[in-house]
Amino acid sequence: MRASALRTGGCVLLLAALNAFVCRELFWTEYTSHLHSIEAAYIAISRYVLENWRDLSWFPLWYAGIPFQNTYPPLLHWLVALAAGAAGISPALAHHAVTASLYCLGSVTVFGLALKLCDDRRTALTAGVLYSLFSPSAWLAPEIAADMGGAWNARRLHALVYYGEGPHVASLTLLPAAVLLMICALDKRSAGWYLAAGLGLAAVVLTNWLGAAALAAAALAWLLAADADRRTWLRAAGLGLYAYLLASRWIPPTTLAAVKMNAQRVGGDYRMGARQLLYWLAALAVLLAVNHVLARARASRLVRFAALFTLVTGGVTLAAYWFGLVLLPQPHRYHLEMELGIALLAAAGVGKLWRIPRRAPAVAAAVALLLLSGAQLGTYRNFAKDLIKPVNIGTTVEYRMARWFQENVRDRRVMAPGTVSFWLNAFADTPQLGGGFDQGITNPLIPAVIFQLYSGMNAGPHEGEIAVLWLKAFGVHAVAVGGPRSREYYKPFRNPQKFAGLLPELWREGDDVIYAVPQRSVSLVRVVRLRDLVREPPPTAVDVDSLRPFVSALENPELPEARWRWKSRREAEITAELRREHALSIAISFHPGWKAQVNGAPCTIYPDGLGLMALEPGCEGSCRIVLTYTGAPELLLARLASWAALGGGLIWALVSRRRPRT
Repeated sequence: MRASALRTGGCVLLLAALNAFVCRELFWTEYTSHLHSIEAAYIAISRYVLENWRDLSWFPLWYAGIPFQNTYPPLLHWLVALAAGAAGISPALAHHAVTASLYCLGSVTVFGLALKLCDDRRTALTAGVLYSLFSPSAWLAPEIAADMGGAWNARRLHALVYYGEGPHVASLTLLPAAVLLMICALDKRSAGWYLAAGLGLAAVVLTNWLGAAALAAAALAWLLAADADRRTWLRAAGLGLYAYLLASRWIPPTTLAAVKMNAQRVGGDYRMGARQLLYWLAALAVLLAVNHVLARARASRLVRFAALFTLVTGGVTLAAYWFGLVLLPQPHRYHLEMELGIALLAAAGVGKLWRIPRRAPAVAAAVALLLLSGAQLGTYRNFAKDLIKPVNIGTTVEYRMARWFQENVRDRRVMAPGTVSFWLNAFADTPQLGGGFDQGITNPLIPAVIFQLYSGMNAGPHEGEIAVLWLKAFGVHAVAVGGPRSREYYKPFRNPQKFAGLLPELWREGDDVIYAVPQRSVSLVRVVRLRDLVREPPPTAVDVDSLRPFVSALENPELPEARWRWKSRREAEITAELRREHALSIAISFHPGWKAQVNGAPCTIYPDGLGLMALEPGCEGSCRIVLTYTGAPELLLARLASWAALGGGLIWALVSRRRPRT
């Protein structure tokens, strides 16, 4: 037993070291040259967690304010913030160190799952090596090979470094471990294993949305491969519900609804409908047929699980690449999950060679795998050296604009383009109209407004005027624009000259410029008359007739000004001299979790036509309004459910261990 454990430990160390050798620069690189990557937004969240860990309720920095749980599933960001605080390093360096570690552990968890499914160390080690050193998605989709510059390069590392897919890669590492724990729980049926499996499943869901979808596919594949009976299916469903209850504090139903709604339009048109339902019914029929054939052929559980998981994830991916069929939002991104399934399936095939009585085929296979893996290790290492390039962040336009905003605009809202938007809150606490996770937006008007600001679609000669109206309506005090020679990567403004001569210029470096958006008040709260509020959402972002009276009221010197003061991340105070005819327009996205008291009496907050908060104080003279974000009853129930699930699981596990055996 001890020798077996030592050999297993040796396999684990070998796989981790193999991957660490490939990506070792990432452990000590603070900022890479790939400033267009979305990792900037994740670093920003980790910085916010590090500095505000006592109160992670409301997030005021993106999209005119959103609940913190809508920024992104938080597990990776917690780990990064913990590492940054414990080691005394920047969130950026901690992000790379943590994600590099999880990248290295990916092949280890694949090895563990394979070992559980086949109980053969050589086959499991083969799965880990194949997963570490081969990217079959590039062989199946020429677009992937072209994207990373060759079919033999490291796609998982490319996704991590070039695109900043830290949470996705982290979920790929956690997924095999979660499936392994689920298998153990369903086999052993003990409280301790159910608790461990629930935590493992919840960890995947709390890391990445794509990983959560892949986890559902993996659970389905296992239950089919294991020929699970009705009770096992019910236990699995109960385990899934238990895992969601554990995670529900950070993924309540309203967050699920927001992600479901927004995911269908982020990055393309991924609207789900009857067509997708028909595709999925056909896919389910194929899945059941393949499982039946494999069962009759007495295929091993490893083969059956790997084949079914690959069929689902590969079907989603290749249907998009080969035929343009959309089965899930952003279907192309599931090629990394497909690679995991292919590694397990290929290892099962190679594993048969290890069991051939004659030694020659096994030796030939081992030599071939060793030579090919050695060649691939060199290819991957050279690819990583070219990919992981540090950058002096202080010289970049992203950093320089962010610091300028922090020093000159401070806590007033801005509009930043492309990569500047991604990186802004990694360096500054300046709130912005945009953000880093469009799937979490709660104000449905903001995506349309941002699109109009960038594109100027159908605005004609009034493009600049319409843009300024929207900026003022949403309380934006400065807008950054990049021209054709901008150092910003995406250059999203179709007409970067729209503000020239219309707004005063505040800062310029080459083709990158910041304009002021003059407003009478710098406060987040604006006093208007009741009739000036925008009552209904404009039909389109160029139909601004209902916007004009509201913006004119914002500039009316006859109306009083209100003072806004954040008392904490979840509480603010407004003071003003008001009359009963006045209303308050608060440039924060409406959420039912906000409550208001006017001079100590409750007051209703409601959404105006812009999706912002409005209230009617109904007071004469000196008014003091206190706003408090409570998260609404849903968040309280989710918090209670999460703690009850964790506490109940722990108590059940402890009681079960103390129960005398008979």
